[in-house]
Amino acid sequence: MAHRKLDMGKAWTQATGMIGANRDLVSVLAGIFLFLPLFVVIYALLTSGLDFGGGSEPDPERVAAQINAFMLANWWALLLALIGQLCGGIAILALLGDPSRPTVREALGAVPRLILPVLGGQLLVGLLTQLPSFLASLLPDMAEAAASLIILPVTLYLTVKFALVSAVIVIGGKRNPVTAMRESWQLTKGNSFRLFLFFVSLVLLGTVIALILLLVVGLVFSALGERVAMIGNTAFFALLLTVFYTVSYALTAAIYRQLSQIIPDEEPDLFE
Repeated sequence: MAHRKLDMGKAWTQATGMIGANRDLVSVLAGIFLFLPLFVVIYALLTSGLDFGGGSEPDPERVAAQINAFMLANWWALLLALIGQLCGGIAILALLGDPSRPTVREALGAVPRLILPVLGGQLLVGLLTQLPSFLASLLPDMAEAAASLIILPVTLYLTVKFALVSAVIVIGGKRNPVTAMRESWQLTKGNSFRLFLFFVSLVLLGTVIALILLLVVGLVFSALGERVAMIGNTAFFALLLTVFYTVSYALTAAIYRQLSQIIPDEEPDLFE
């Protein structure tokens, strides 16, 4: 079986094209399932009184204890945000992955029947990618430090290999998470390093742009008062994360469609 080489430029063009062609529907789904839960969680975190500084010399254990306490006290909000992101991701993938351009109602109709397979796939991928770190934590300190040099590349490799699991389930219709993991592994064969560079480049570029925008917008909101600044900065940060997640879902759909050859190359327009 020949493995198709990923055209990263084409994947980006397809992803942005799909978002543009479905911008109204994508905006509705992203706003409800991504932006609102993220806003609630971020606002709760910023107003929780957590002291991340911990003085001139921050205490990692103290910060970790504060975060754990926050998570226990707000588990319901975090759970709702997780469910919202999961449902939103499924709906957006279903919307962008279907060339027939379904309605919001049709895209949401895929959520109840796909949420358990997608959740199962994500849990399996999470367990598998974190397994090397868990095994290393059982080693003595010196051995753990040496093992960490190997663990990071292995974890990144596994993350890339299973990056298309959700797309295989939602777009490809494979309900079995193990089957979806196997297909994601096969589809990314020969493109793992290319995908890794692509994802890293996008994350680095997105982070730089986000930091610049947060700085500029933060200065503007700070002139409007403390409460306005808090709400405004929270909303803007949630918006940036929403855009990041939406673009990630679109890229996942575009990469899957390209590597699985669901859409033939000779088709001139994805949206006609």
